[in-house]
Amino acid sequence: MWPPRIDPIPRTAIHPYAPVVWNIKERLSLGVSAGEELAPMSTTLDDRRSERTFAPIPEALLSALLWHTARTKESAPSPLGFEIEHRLTPSAGAIHPVHLVLQLANEGGWARYNPQQHSLDVLVNGDRLLQPLVGHSEKVMPRGNGRLILFVAEPGKTAAKYENSDSLIWRDAGILQGCLGLVAASLRLNYCLLGITGNPWVADLSNEGKLEGVGVAILGTRA
Repeated sequence: MWPPRIDPIPRTAIHPYAPVVWNIKERLSLGVSAGEELAPMSTTLDDRRSERTFAPIPEALLSALLWHTARTKESAPSPLGFEIEHRLTPSAGAIHPVHLVLQLANEGGWARYNPQQHSLDVLVNGDRLLQPLVGHSEKVMPRGNGRLILFVAEPGKTAAKYENSDSLIWRDAGILQGCLGLVAASLRLNYCLLGITGNPWVADLSNEGKLEGVGVAILGTRA
């Protein structure tokens, strides 16, 4: 039986929150998407499916996917302890608590997508912390020449504004995952969500206990 849930409600008094400071060693700028043509929506909806074979993805296509799904278009000050943002996907309170952490080409480490700068911020110790997750994901579905995408939630951001905020975070994650699937299909990429969250390894990306895994996907081009 589906367990009873309490609906989220705005707090009467905001709980300001200090976001995670990501430990990065390099920032890799991504080009602004211009030449990567998106297929029409009607074609995309007909063509979208979960694929299980993956060829390497060129950086230009990865950049286009992130540009059309996750970049920040506008931001504004807020009393929450961080800026609220207008991105390509909706988010409760314009908070956007779900980060994208991507496996770099040729197993060259891991990077968080920086939506304000449209860049990949390479993580210190990413390989050490996430290598066990790579092995675990291979048991679920071999990625071949694809790359893993981790959906990493920062629950404290949404909890700053809302009581009982858990369901909002899962909905945010689902919206972002679905949008990535549609844009991937529009760019003729292969994309498949796995049935795992990424925990406990994703949670180890923060030594303050501020992060939780809310999904894993594989991305590549059509083999």
